[in-house]
Amino acid sequence: MVSRRLLCDEADLIHKATGWMLREAGNRDEVALLAFLDQHAPEMPRTMLRYAIERLSGELRQRYR
Repeated sequence: MVSRRLLCDEADLIHKATGWMLREAGNRDEVALLAFLDQHAPEMPRTMLRYAIERLSGELRQRYR
């Protein structure tokens, strides 16, 4: 998955774009997004994580903060 390769990128704009991509993918397949977040949320840059969880329910957002 492309987003896995971008977890360590230093550019903030890449973090935003990857988080956006994850969020939009989650609109189509929330189960896949949650599985990805379960595995990678602790190592994700804050900006990327914030964008990725933006449209999740409040309860789910709290789970990944």
